[in-house]
Amino acid sequence: MTGYQHILLAVDFSDQDDYVMQKARGQAALTGAKMSIIHVLDNIPMPDTPYGTMIPLDAKTTYAMLEAEKNRLNKLAEVIAIEPAHRWLVWGEPKQEIVRIAEQENVDLIVVGSHGRHGLALLLGSTANGVLHHAKCDVLAVRLQHS
Repeated sequence: MTGYQHILLAVDFSDQDDYVMQKARGQAALTGAKMSIIHVLDNIPMPDTPYGTMIPLDAKTTYAMLEAEKNRLNKLAEVIAIEPAHRWLVWGEPKQEIVRIAEQENVDLIVVGSHGRHGLALLLGSTANGVLHHAKCDVLAVRLQHS
């Protein structure tokens, strides 16, 4: 059995991203895998932008909220030495876009935080749950503490 070759770390800019990043880095260190990082924009308005649109990280815009998201992703990626070519900022539905990028980039492990939802939130589904059920590769759902 060979180890993972390409790990995709999905971040949501929560306070617990550092914990999820540690888990992904640990797997990469064990297997020698390259790492990519993705953040899916679903919480800021993006008028006239279709889902699945890749947001260039090196092009400046006049949209302050978008620039803030780009800066956050770049800072996280720099902490764990992920090269710019392996950083993804996408507008859309998180579970769909994470799975799409994983397939496009031949990822063999997705690492995502799981908040362990209960009740109505569990019925509606979480990002981790959606990724787990639709990904064609392995998924490591890192259990997050309630904050």
